[in-house]
Amino acid sequence: MKNKGIYFVEFNESDLSEVVNVYIEVFSAEPWNDKLTDNQITSYVNQMTELNTFKGYIVREEGTANLLGAALGFIKPWYMGKEYQLDSFYISNDYQGKGIGTKFLNFIKGQLKDSCIPTIILDTDRGYPAELFYLNNGFEHSNSSVILHGDTSS
Repeated sequence: MKNKGIYFVEFNESDLSEVVNVYIEVFSAEPWNDKLTDNQITSYVNQMTELNTFKGYIVREEGTANLLGAALGFIKPWYMGKEYQLDSFYISNDYQGKGIGTKFLNFIKGQLKDSCIPTIILDTDRGYPAELFYLNNGFEHSNSSVILHGDTSS
């Protein structure tokens, strides 16, 4: 990214295929190494956008309009108001480590603050670069919450 700026916009249905392609690019690479298919991620993104509280954002490069990253989430009720569940946040592999993710996250925080949504919640894998990214951007580990998962077949 030589002397090119970036800009942020809300997710639009026309962004779908690019969002899917960059998602697969990012999460198929180190350190995640997920085995992903176009159908699988297209279905995931479509299901997210069908939520009546979906809120998504994208970051693009000025001049080329290349999709550099996306944030997919939804607003959920909370006993103290509303909070934003950030389900997926990613920056294209070639653009990671250049400050774009921090600028993008700050944009999202501003948008949510303007909408009177004071809290972003998310989960990520412990020990992965994403954990450090979020900690460096003002997020904290919760001392009062634990994420658990269970198999519905048992």
